[in-house]
Amino acid sequence: MPIPLATPPAEQPRATLPVVCGVIAFPALGTVLAVVGMPSTEIYSLLSYCGAIGVGVTVAVSGGRRFVAALAQTLLRVGQ
Repeated sequence: MPIPLATPPAEQPRATLPVVCGVIAFPALGTVLAVVGMPSTEIYSLLSYCGAIGVGVTVAVSGGRRFVAALAQTLLRVGQ
């Protein structure tokens, strides 16, 4: 009698909709801001801050409350 093999778990897709939208939106936003005359240094800063906010929200939603609390405490210490 043959032994049934366990089927491997389905892999989660790596390219989810939020990832794809971010990959498309950031270069598009940077291009539009450059066309309207915003300096490159300000564009890089703005997009970096947007990315940091996105990472923070992702960590907070995924249950990384301790990480967010430690990061906030570190930022407060640096700001003093």
